[in-house]
Amino acid sequence: MNNEIMTQERSASPSMSQSYITVREKKLSWQRNQRRKFALKHGFSSASNYSAGGSRGDVLRRDDYKCIKCFMTDDEHRKIFGRPITIDHKDRNRKNNSMENLQTLCLRCHGQKDILPRLKVKKFLPFLEQAKSMRQVGNSYQAISDALGFSTATVWKYLNNKTKEQSYE
Repeated sequence: MNNEIMTQERSASPSMSQSYITVREKKLSWQRNQRRKFALKHGFSSASNYSAGGSRGDVLRRDDYKCIKCFMTDDEHRKIFGRPITIDHKDRNRKNNSMENLQTLCLRCHGQKDILPRLKVKKFLPFLEQAKSMRQVGNSYQAISDALGFSTATVWKYLNNKTKEQSYE
């Protein structure tokens, strides 16, 4: 009931609701400005700094602003992806922000590290011989993909030896 009264009072008084909105807009504007200043000063957002327990800068300096797997620099990362290089929690526990648990990774290496094991399984391999025989008798990639339940891109990739498992003979 108190909430109803407060809502009625706010709507009944246009100056109060206008001042409330003005104060809120000023606060949001101030917050955005502070975030911009932080990003300009440090080269990364304050949110990404907090997700690393405030240690983002220390981790980047320790790892020489490079991905520890492929050695892509932060500058190269910004050119390719349009954003700063990432900080990863080795044990996937976001609350464990010790320096030993944090490492610098590019988006590619970070994605490969965190991909679920069930997604790494090559599901098309048991159907490869069947797809090859279907292709030899003249079926299109689309017809093969429809028959086997895979994307056309997957069928094309395996039948044209564009996978890491298959050698380029």
